[in-house]
Amino acid sequence: MRHPWIIAAAALLAAACSPQVYPLYMEVRGPSSSGLTLAGKNVSVVYMDGNNQVDSLFDRQVASSLARSLEADYFDGREQVGIFRTPATDSVSLDLMHSLVMETEGDVVFVLSSSLGLPAPETNQVVPKATSVDSAFVCPVAVPVRTQLYIYDSMGKDKVIPFKGSAVLRPMVYNSGTLTEDGLKSLALRSMAGEADVVGERISTRFLSTWTTETFSFYYWEGGWQNDAWIYALANMLDGKIAAAVDQWMPLVKLGNNTSRACACYNIAQAFYLMEDYELSARWLDMAEKLENVSLAPGLRKRLAHHLEK
Repeated sequence: MRHPWIIAAAALLAAACSPQVYPLYMEVRGPSSSGLTLAGKNVSVVYMDGNNQVDSLFDRQVASSLARSLEADYFDGREQVGIFRTPATDSVSLDLMHSLVMETEGDVVFVLSSSLGLPAPETNQVVPKATSVDSAFVCPVAVPVRTQLYIYDSMGKDKVIPFKGSAVLRPMVYNSGTLTEDGLKSLALRSMAGEADVVGERISTRFLSTWTTETFSFYYWEGGWQNDAWIYALANMLDGKIAAAVDQWMPLVKLGNNTSRACACYNIAQAFYLMEDYELSARWLDMAEKLENVSLAPGLRKRLAHHLEK
């Protein structure tokens, strides 16, 4: 999950050897505006490599930018999104996507294909206080681009999801003022890397997580010799240290009566839910309910159903 901001929603209630409930407000990840969620999935970005070298180089840069944006959102900036290339084709079929899933080992595969139009130089303007002769002028060059994006989620419905978009990019070409129109066009096409970064970022916005604030309640016991473990676990949750909280609850699973053990199991299940490991969360919730029917379990079970049925 995202590093959460957490606000205590209630003061700890004094109690002796009985479970109490402590609610926290936390930010949780939701599906992107496209409806696609990449949380917990391996992701690959594939660009088409055709006869047009300019288009291929542009798409490689777009793919890199898209991958970085997805990594920043879903993987805390770690390099986890693979970038691959595939021969250009007129259409993207299910068979091709099945093949790319196997080749790239991605649960979700993005396939990019762009086409750059004819550059159109605009007015070549003098650069005030230019530092060199070669950059004494600057000329915006309009370059139309059409991009097709195909997505396949092997953990979802067995279909290819297409997206299309177009834009007019305007790289700024610095020059000496003596370049011909063809020279300006050539320089524009060779300076498209920065524009490709912008295109990749724009594409990514449709697939980045949405975030909502929800209430998550945890059990704790105050009083008795186990008091510190419960309190320290909650303190770790307040600091966003979810794994550390799990480490505090783990020993409590085997200690005390069935009620306290069930409460510890439930807390661990909720923690794994927040860490987006929904299958492990469900197993710990099963363990809690086998020990005792804890009152908070149905709420977590409902949340899990939303993720596990996908």
